[in-house]
Amino acid sequence: MRRSLVLLVAAGALVAGCSGTKNGTASSEPSYTTGADAPSTASGSSGSAPQVPSPLKTSSIESDACSALSAAKRSELGLGEGERRTTSVGPGCSIFAADDRLNQIEISPVLANKNGLSDVYDTKANDEYFEPTEVSGYPAVYAAALDGRKSGKCGLFVGVTDQLAVNILVQYDNGPGASDPCPVALKVGEAMIQTLKEG
Repeated sequence: MRRSLVLLVAAGALVAGCSGTKNGTASSEPSYTTGADAPSTASGSSGSAPQVPSPLKTSSIESDACSALSAAKRSELGLGEGERRTTSVGPGCSIFAADDRLNQIEISPVLANKNGLSDVYDTKANDEYFEPTEVSGYPAVYAAALDGRKSGKCGLFVGVTDQLAVNILVQYDNGPGASDPCPVALKVGEAMIQTLKEG
């Protein structure tokens, strides 16, 4: 019961944070849904999502979400320095395109849930879109409570361990990503996994 309440509170804060964009930038909270129907398993995966084949070391991103992308990967993706912030589900990082601050990416390890990607799967009824995929061999899903893909917004959750998923939220107002943002999220996810593998 206590865990369900924590998840419900986190959901309320996140839904409030996802109400839209301001001045062309992504909202301050990740596009994340969860609720009281989430499993109450104390630890480990509830089993609804595919298992992570080779869990990654996540201590760096659990304390600093901006460490999810190395400087080399940010450069490859045309991104500037990350700006650290705090969300209701854990640490976050706002990263802007180097040449256009109206193009923004939010990276947020979802520390509030302990069943990783399974918690996202278990609340998929709350999402307007839910599309399982893989990122460099790791289970992932495109999902969000509101479908803003036609307006440059795409949410991607990547399972990096069976207990931790990372939310990547893209909000691109200009360029190709404004009409097709999910490939941008995929590239960021791939870069994140490579960064974590390199330690």
